[in-house]
Amino acid sequence: MKKFCFIIILISFLFTACNESEENKASFLSDEEGKYALYVVSDDAITFEELQENDINNVKTFTQEKTMEDARLEEIEEAPTFIVFDTKDKVYKTNNRDDLFKFLQEH
Repeated sequence: MKKFCFIIILISFLFTACNESEENKASFLSDEEGKYALYVVSDDAITFEELQENDINNVKTFTQEKTMEDARLEEIEEAPTFIVFDTKDKVYKTNNRDDLFKFLQEH
């Protein structure tokens, strides 16, 4: 009986952890069709002015964390990390700032 209870508790915990992760990711989604939301973990700041200077006009919002310890997504394994979200899901992830700018310029 104890094993059965333990298994039920473990399964409940796993479902709860999965739901929290999905809910957390949903908070980073763009709220406007055709615009992206950007999540950045880097001590090198990105600004809207810098995006405009690089002819990037499709980013509506971004959230920036300076350190790995501040990162709010479990999938962040190193800094820098740049993740682009549309209104439904993650659409791009890179660790290279130039690759990020190239993606945003092309999409």
